This record gives sequence, C-alpha cells and structure tokens, in this order.
Amino acid sequence: MKRVNSTRRADGGFPQGYPSRFWTYMRTLSEFGFVRAEYNKPLLISRIAKLLVDQKIDDQIAFATQSAIYNRKSPFRNVSNDFNYFCFITEVLLKLNEDFKGLSYEQFIVSLFSKEGNVDDFIDEIKRNSFPDENKVYEYVANEYGANNKQHTITRDYPDAVLRLLKITGFISIKYSSRVVLYLNTDKIDLIKKIFSKKYSFTDEQKIDKDLFYKQYLVYSDALLKLTTTWTSEEKEDVHKKLKLVVENYSIDSTKIITMLNDFQANKDKEFKYVPTPLKLEFYLSLMLYLTYGNTHIVAPNYKSDSLGMPISHAPGNHGDIYVYSEYINWLIEVTMIRNKQQQLNNETTSVVRHLEDDARDSYLSFVAPYVHEDTKTFFDNALIGMIMHDRTVYLKTYTIEEFVNDTRNASNLTTMREYFNNIHELARRKFSN
Repeated sequence: MKRVNSTRRADGGFPQGYPSRFWTYMRTLSEFGFVRAEYNKPLLISRIAKLLVDQKIDDQIAFATQSAIYNRKSPFRNVSNDFNYFCFITEVLLKLNEDFKGLSYEQFIVSLFSKEGNVDDFIDEIKRNSFPDENKVYEYVANEYGANNKQHTITRDYPDAVLRLLKITGFISIKYSSRVVLYLNTDKIDLIKKIFSKKYSFTDEQKIDKDLFYKQYLVYSDALLKLTTTWTSEEKEDVHKKLKLVVENYSIDSTKIITMLNDFQANKDKEFKYVPTPLKLEFYLSLMLYLTYGNTHIVAPNYKSDSLGMPISHAPGNHGDIYVYSEYINWLIEVTMIRNKQQQLNNETTSVVRHLEDDARDSYLSFVAPYVHEDTKTFFDNALIGMIMHDRTVYLKTYTIEEFVNDTRNASNLTTMREYFNNIHELARRKFSN
C-alpha cells in the first residue's frame, strides 16, 4: 500500500496524509460552528453555512453571527483560554471609541495573548507600555507571556489571519497611514452593541464534546441570525460619499489608481492589504470611476463598506457589481475574475439586462473580466440583436480589465458602448435586408 501525502502530520484526530490536509481546511470552519468535521464520521453542514453557500446571506453576516458566539476553548481548539476573543476585542474598541481612539497593530498583537479577556485590564496594559515596532512587541510578549514561536509568526502571520477574520465581521474599520490602526466600525455601532449584548456560553461538557458543542452553536446561531440579518447595505448616495472619503484619506489620483489596478493581484498596496481579494478589483474600479465621473454621476459599488469606506463583503442577491447613474443614464458594470468559459456564460448578467430594459433613462452595461471568451462576447452580441428586434435599447459591451481602464481613463466608456451598439445594429440591419 502506497502512503500518499505522507509529509502531512496527524492533526485534530485526522491521521497523517490527505485526511490531515482536509482538517487544515475544516479546522476554522469547525471552530466557528459552520461545520462539524470529525474523522470517520459524516461531515455536518450547519444551516448558516448552507444559507451562505446558497447566497441567501453574505459572508459578513455569516461571520458576524458566528464570531459573536465563538469561544476559544472548544473541542475543536486545544487551548486553555476560556472566553470569546471577538467579543473581547470588539468591547475594547467600543471603549476606546468613547475617546475617539483606535488600536495600533502592535497593540492588537498583544491582545491575542490575553488569558482572560478582561477589557479594562488590557486597556490599562497598553496604556502602561509602548509598542513602537514589531521588535518591541515581540520582546514584550516573549517576556510577559512566554511566547516562543518565530517572530514573524507572532508579529505577522497569526495576527494577519485573525485580523482578516475580524475584518469580515464588519465590527471594525482599518486605517493605514504610517502604520495599521484598528477602529470600531461606527456606522453600525448600535447594531454591534446589540449583537454583543447577550453572552453565548457553553457548558464544560460542551467544551469537550464535539457533538454537544456543535448542536449548541446551531441553537445560538439560529437565534442570533434574526438580528445580524438586519445588517444591510447603505444607500447608493452614501456609498458614493465613502469613495470620496477613501480618495481624500489616501490621496488617490488617476495615476495611483491605475498602478494599483495593474498590481492588485500581487497585493502590493499596504493601505488596502486587508480588503478581501475578491472585492479588490471592484473597489479599485469604483475608485477609478469615481475619479472620472464622480462630479457628475453617483458611483455606487454594491458591496458593504465600513465607516472608513473599506469594503467588507459582497452583498448577496441578483444585483450588479457597480452602478453609475445620473438623471439621464443608468450604467451597470458587472465585474468578474472568472476566466472559465462556462462560468462566464452562467454569470447573472442576463437578469440584470432585463432590469436595465425597464429603465426610462439611457441604459448601459459593461461586462469586465481579465479575459473575455468569444462565446461570452457572442452571448452579449446576441442579446443586443434580440433587443434591437424588440425595439429595446441597452448599450452594452464586453471589456478586458485593460480595455475598461483605458476607456475610463479617457472618460469614453459611454461613447464606446454606443458605438459598439450602433455597429451591431448596422451589421444586423444589413444581414436582415439581404
């Protein structure tokens, strides 16, 4: 018998090899009650996980719900600390917000070593001590908490992993100037207080029994969802104002945003390191559209954002990605990183076209992808011809990212889409007249 993937050590009750690799992906999901993964037992998937997969809720609502229930000590995590870290750090930010203060990244690192999650004790600790850089904070946690992992693990890898989870919840905002600072997401301060107004505790027996822990998580999650699902997206005009805020806070101009778009997959931009990668392209294109058209049009990406204008998550539902509109035009930009031909064709754009057809204003639709398959282009051409046959007009065009950026830089998108429509219209007229 040949042993496969033998370099993977046994972990979490899963034996060496591929089973252990499976647990690597299931560990966090099990800790947060999304699934119950146990070796040689059926994989159980919670209701909230199914709602997320079915796009009935977004990832922000899912993680906000499960984080409010989370407990460090559980049968899926071998630690002695017995409290909800996400509740603890959110309450720290709530208290700091009373004095309009935030938490530096270095102070955040120290919070990860809290043994009891006492808010007042932690705030006193960071007031008494200075953490000017990662070397000092590493020295501190090594001396005070006996931390013995590698410096990069303690000061970068682990904090970044937790911070990304915390960012998805929508409880915090992150600002970067010369250093990373965490603030409370003040847009939703009342809702955040309500979410954490009830403490979700587990019995000692539930903390050591995977089945009991998972079942209790389900009960709490179903109850809390009634509150967290009230967290909705902002009005389009408010999102437009937040793009203005980002442009001003980070001194973004056309040259800078084009550079960011060219490098966005490399994650070189420190300012926006914690923007989820699937949202980064929409975010950057929205900023560019704002710089070009923001004085005369409303630019409104359809993602959730925090009080500093940073994207949190995609909003669920059959809506477009970015809307640009005025009294006279309604323009939808559908953005995807999908390269697969069939997945591009299965995109939700067909339902959006029907909504645009019913608008009394001039309607435009741009489909933007890294690469546009010929079949995708043909689909949109056929949609155009079908609308022409029924005396309907939606100016639409497919773009590569580079093509769209060039048109936006020159403010020629609407002209280009009208020209493309007219070309297809003329071609169809000639064909039908033969």
